[in-house]
Amino acid sequence: MKVREGFVESAGHQLAYLAVNEHLATDKEPAIVFIHGVLASVNFWRDCVPPEFKEGRAWYSLSLPAHHPSTVPQNFSIGDVDDGWFFQVMSGGLKGLLGDRKAIVVGHSTGGFSALNIAIHHAPNVIGIVSVAGFHVGKWGGVEGMLLKIAGLGKWAKGLFVSNISISKSSHFVRRIFASLLAHDHKAFRSNPLSKRMLENIEPNTLSQDPSALFVLFNGITSLEIADQLHKIDMPCYIFSGTHDPVVPAEQSHVLAAKVPNAKSVEFQNVGHMPFIEDSDAYFEALNLALKDITDRAFSQGHSKDNN
Repeated sequence: MKVREGFVESAGHQLAYLAVNEHLATDKEPAIVFIHGVLASVNFWRDCVPPEFKEGRAWYSLSLPAHHPSTVPQNFSIGDVDDGWFFQVMSGGLKGLLGDRKAIVVGHSTGGFSALNIAIHHAPNVIGIVSVAGFHVGKWGGVEGMLLKIAGLGKWAKGLFVSNISISKSSHFVRRIFASLLAHDHKAFRSNPLSKRMLENIEPNTLSQDPSALFVLFNGITSLEIADQLHKIDMPCYIFSGTHDPVVPAEQSHVLAAKVPNAKSVEFQNVGHMPFIEDSDAYFEALNLALKDITDRAFSQGHSKDNN
């Protein structure tokens, strides 16, 4: 796996990226861009992509803002974050990374929201999206939901938020327990070698996260609500969800599937927030089928336009 690391500037934010196996990229395939969720990092996807991606396919990982090693502008403050801001920053990051090259965006959790939001606002180079445990409203359960509620209380709660982030940095054991709470079967998650590699990949970034920047981001997420805009999505969209997601309830995914025109839904049984770890084989198969379908549809449409 050949990895090039770098940064793109977007709206004052420096967004980290990984460009993987670029030597395998062709004009006949769109770029595949993965976006992680909160409290992870651009390195999250190193082992959480389909096995054949490791050596056999070009792909990219783009960071959410405010997640190390990405950096925020000095004036980043409460009130900045809304769906328009998310689109400006993330679509600008895609443009800086890919130029005009066509792309399929695969996002997990807040990355899933970001993919949906990019589709709503019609990023010109995006031809399809896959939302994995994505959401339409910034209301979550579990430990991440608790952090969201604290941040939503406003500036006076910043100290409490920062203290909770510091607890997660206290030991590798604490981080393993915290991550396992995102899954449905906690013990199975902790025993899966893939979960261990994922935590090892993001650990240097996790330890270096800027709690103040995360506080601003989390505060803004509490005000997000895009359900009434989902009808604007006019590109292929897949909704992946777990039946027992403790963070983003399955009901949110049902709303997405119902409101996004012609969305295709894949629901993983007895799975929580991390289907690529909890049910890897089924998830990777579903993702490969979704990517092929989106690519084939875009390629067919492109030929139809060329022939007219």
